Amino acid sequence: MKYTLSEIAAVCGGRFTGCDRTVRTVVTDSRSLACELGADPLFVAMRGANHDSHDFIAEMYGRGVRAFLVERPVDDLPECGYVLVENAIEALQALAVDYRARFRGTVVGITGSNGKTVIKEWIADELPAGTKYYRSPKSYNSQLGVPLSVLMLEGDEELAIFEAGISQPGEMERLERIIRPDAVLFTSLGDAHQENFSDLDQKCEEKLLLARRARRIIYHSHYETLKQGIEERFADRQLVDAAAFPEAPASLIGNAASRRNAQLVEAFCSAMGYPAPVFAAAPTVAMRLEVKEGIYDSVLVNDAYNLDLHSLALALDYLHSVALGRRRTLVLSDISQSGLADDELYRRVADMVAHAEIDRLIGIGPKLKRYAALFACDKEFFASTDECIERIERRDVAGRAVLLKGARDFRFEKLAHALARRSHTTVLEIDLDAMRHNLNYFRSKLAPQTKLVAMVKANSYGAGDFEVAQLLQHQVWTIWPSHSPTRGCCCANAASRCPSWCSMPMRTAST
Repeated sequence: MKYTLSEIAAVCGGRFTGCDRTVRTVVTDSRSLACELGADPLFVAMRGANHDSHDFIAEMYGRGVRAFLVERPVDDLPECGYVLVENAIEALQALAVDYRARFRGTVVGITGSNGKTVIKEWIADELPAGTKYYRSPKSYNSQLGVPLSVLMLEGDEELAIFEAGISQPGEMERLERIIRPDAVLFTSLGDAHQENFSDLDQKCEEKLLLARRARRIIYHSHYETLKQGIEERFADRQLVDAAAFPEAPASLIGNAASRRNAQLVEAFCSAMGYPAPVFAAAPTVAMRLEVKEGIYDSVLVNDAYNLDLHSLALALDYLHSVALGRRRTLVLSDISQSGLADDELYRRVADMVAHAEIDRLIGIGPKLKRYAALFACDKEFFASTDECIERIERRDVAGRAVLLKGARDFRFEKLAHALARRSHTTVLEIDLDAMRHNLNYFRSKLAPQTKLVAMVKANSYGAGDFEVAQLLQHQVWTIWPSHSPTRGCCCANAASRCPSWCSMPMRTAST
């Protein structure tokens, strides 16, 4: 993405004032490191029900941001440019529509009641080696998440995959204009997010809007309402029913829903002309930015499923929020198919590593070693992942927050297994989107002036205290970890690490 502020104003119907800055990344959260990690950031200030991010413009200016998209007039700052709009989310959506129109690769939209992220990750894992692709990060499938995802495209990818999630009528029409998919994959149709729809048929009609201009449609006829809607409305398109593909043996994939997901992946590969996936064993489709306990009292952040500059920036930002005072180690592989010359690519990587305050870099691959001089931190380089596993030392991980960020070809899953504190064959998956949905449902029953306090205790009863607390801090006014025995603020941080949104006085936490 590359726009001047005057161009953004023209696209969004806003009013431009100040310096006509060029922007290449978008930042919407003042707590994020993205403004330091990204090149030429645009900070988008929004007025929400619980906070007004216009209050943090001066802070973002101090961190180097010089371009702002705002919903109300603000004080001019030196060397800054502004675009004033009525609604920042709608402005971002309009910008994403414009940027999507310039993209020449194939775009895939994925929607459904369940399984969107799992199938997206599974498809990415099955793409042929050498395919330059992009997939939306994490579960960026909302009215804000989708335009942010589209604006992260580098522009020269062969394939781009986006999730589209809705919770009420009218939302899918806006998402379809942004994504404008060439192919659509429908995962399932069920009762999830049903409360704003009169019945399942209405929700099905809303979801079908994503495919109104798509040439190919992949679905599973197990979902009868979805099947009827697709075959009645899109009989003139290329329709691919995943039920026609062989079902993976129950010995490999025991869950019926997972076996249907596997058929959808097979159907997608067939429709798009990719080699058929081979399910020789139960596929392990881990979620992005997985946090685990590591050996030697370390915290392990595993994001070893794809690697580009945007996903590296997101992962470094996440590492910053997880570290909580720990020293930081980044284990990074060479980056392939970036579209940039190697000297420019690794200069930008080195800048990102410096801004993220990485204490130790472990590089894997010949290109990183070639550009070692660009990295000012403590560093070591290995030719392969296997060599790293053999030679990595206790001091590299002990007591640290460790981010594993590697391209798929480097097989970082072996490294993740070696550094994990313990390995289990049983996995408990926590759906944070469902948690957010449930919270917002109950909040909708309260008076608008009612404030919420979330208590996170006992490691969130096994659900992960950090992940749950991070989710809730975006949704409620205050988080109070009741198990914290130390003096601290509402987020149990020391005052020096208290985020800008926290205004609670210092006090002694109750136990």
